[in-house]
Amino acid sequence: MSDEALLKTNIESGSSEPLYPTMVESPDLRWSFIRKVYSIVAIQLLFTLGVGAAVVSYQPFVTFMTTTILGMTCYVFIILSTCITLWPLYYYSQRHPFNYVLLGIFSLGFSFAVGMSCAFTSGTLKIFEQLDFFSLVNGFNHP
Repeated sequence: MSDEALLKTNIESGSSEPLYPTMVESPDLRWSFIRKVYSIVAIQLLFTLGVGAAVVSYQPFVTFMTTTILGMTCYVFIILSTCITLWPLYYYSQRHPFNYVLLGIFSLGFSFAVGMSCAFTSGTLKIFEQLDFFSLVNGFNHP
């Protein structure tokens, strides 16, 4: 661990105290973790935006989901399966490759749930709101 990274101070506070006085890990490790988390969130938002836009724009799918009992049953099943996926995601949170697969399944289910929820309302407005939110999050992502 470099001593110069630990000697940085918080300029805005006006004091000469170290910026992270109790930090024991490397600052590079800390920033790589932050980049990983923001990358996962950005991929999830892009995935949700893409699936949601595809679901809302394909009119036969919207008609099927909003007017039939089978469509409503699929909607409830996808929402419940997304919630059920959280249990193994919690249990396998420390198993590296498998937790990413579960996170992908959760993101896919959540994306369809968002897309189908938008199908019941004015979907295009919701999708563009999500695009704005994604742009806002990624605007603050770069250090």
